[in-house]
Amino acid sequence: MFGSKSAVVWLIIAALAWAATGISWKYFSMLGFSFIVIFLVSRLFKFLAVYFISYYRVKSHEPIKNLREFMFIFLNAVFSVGTPLFFFLALQETSVSNAYFLQYTMPAWVLIFAIIFLGEKIGAKKIFGFLLTMLGICLIASPWKLLESGQMNLGLLFGLLSGFSHTGDIITSRELKDYSYHTVSFYTNMMQFLIAAVVTPLFFKMSFAGTDPVDLLAFALIGVFLGIASDLYYHALQKLEASTAAIISFSELIFAAVLAFLLFGEKPMGNELIGYALILIAGAIIVLRRADIGRFEHLIRITTSSKA
Repeated sequence: MFGSKSAVVWLIIAALAWAATGISWKYFSMLGFSFIVIFLVSRLFKFLAVYFISYYRVKSHEPIKNLREFMFIFLNAVFSVGTPLFFFLALQETSVSNAYFLQYTMPAWVLIFAIIFLGEKIGAKKIFGFLLTMLGICLIASPWKLLESGQMNLGLLFGLLSGFSHTGDIITSRELKDYSYHTVSFYTNMMQFLIAAVVTPLFFKMSFAGTDPVDLLAFALIGVFLGIASDLYYHALQKLEASTAAIISFSELIFAAVLAFLLFGEKPMGNELIGYALILIAGAIIVLRRADIGRFEHLIRITTSSKA
């Protein structure tokens, strides 16, 4: 479809689209729109975008082979709903940059899972990357403020839960490696919408009051952009090393921080900036390490699967 240089450009465009849609959640929530309305409309149109793109590219999808793989697709969809849900809740309690960087502690949790369950060997570089992640979290969390106030930092909690859910998304995607990307994306996006339509109304009040057609169009465009961005990402992987693509995708964090500053005037404190830098460095160390287990490359390939 395009060369490696063009793949880098398309991947950066995808990261910018992800950051812009993430910022839009903060913007619309500040205007009083409920999570469920934004999520349901955007997920519906994301699924439609994925459907039409995949139909154009592959025409048909592989059938789900057995109950085990159906369960992994279902779990992947659950985690893919949980990740933006916790991210949205984090945005209600903390800054955009904090929510993003806490979600991107995900490489450390994937590493821990790989060590415990997949036989990844422990090494000095991996331990160092994990410790840097923990230090970055502490600096963002400002534990001295917790001691002063005596209250739980909900922004930290929801941000980390978003990262944990993102990890579950990646691990379950690894079990679906024998399917094509378009097949997994089609099934999981369909299930994401169905799960959200059934479950989220139980926890969130659904109200379209004050929502006009222009607002609904904006939510629909968010979903379409997410569908297009994920397609660009996976096609860029055909021309780039997975580790290179994962590092480039971290640019989403930078775009989000810049947009948050320009649109909302968010200025991270010194300790938060150091925490962000440590998480970025730790993510690079973990992603670029030499993996000891077979097919671990697939885990790197889907570090942005919650957006796919």
